[in-house]
Amino acid sequence: MKTKLLTGFFVTATALGGVLAGISPAHAFTWNNSWSQSPILSKSQTGFDDAPFQAFVQPERMEKVDVGQLLLDPTKLKLKFDHEVKVHFINEGAGFRNQLAYEATGTTTRTGLVFNDASDDVLKYGDGVSLGNVKAGTLLDFWLRADGRNGGRNIFGTQTAANEDGLQHVFAAAYNNYLVLGFEDLYGGLGAWGGKNQGSDRDFNDTVVVVDIGEDNIRAMSVPEPSITLGLMSLGAAGLMRLRRRQNSVVS
Repeated sequence: MKTKLLTGFFVTATALGGVLAGISPAHAFTWNNSWSQSPILSKSQTGFDDAPFQAFVQPERMEKVDVGQLLLDPTKLKLKFDHEVKVHFINEGAGFRNQLAYEATGTTTRTGLVFNDASDDVLKYGDGVSLGNVKAGTLLDFWLRADGRNGGRNIFGTQTAANEDGLQHVFAAAYNNYLVLGFEDLYGGLGAWGGKNQGSDRDFNDTVVVVDIGEDNIRAMSVPEPSITLGLMSLGAAGLMRLRRRQNSVVS
């Protein structure tokens, strides 16, 4: 929505869109307006370095930069080891004042607010919140309320089937032993207007956070699903064929 674009994230989300659609059943989520904002910790307090993750933030229309991210299925963020989970604000390209919440189900069961206002007018890059200790066997989920700080009602989660527009609004990647999540906050398909559609740019950079779930959990999650691997291979092959066609047309 702003001129900033997480190009690597955009390509990732595009590749995963068809693969992840419908992978999980719809799951209702109720936003609790009584949640309070947990203490926000600066990166000087936590020791978290946001700088490597800013490499994803690129000017509009720039080519994808490979920074070594590994795609993950955002609906399967299940911890195999206990860990104090922390969420760090990385960047945002939104015109909205988005809110972010989390849900833990399984061994640890609770919900809560992560950021009451995920805006760079309020947060500094690298600011973090602790979600407390989360036990092994817990499934983590994250939900964005688009423009929630200003009363917005659209809530988007990792499960495509649970989103009212039936579209993917979250992608996940592993990078530097952390989990990176990027959110798209506009309702509807690319450039679609009319009804509830908001002319979405589908750039998945409207709220970008890093989740610290521990190196052991990242390693356990970092084996791509076969369907995802095949989908990415197909995407890469198709791109290579288009490139060769363009090169051949130039030569001829």
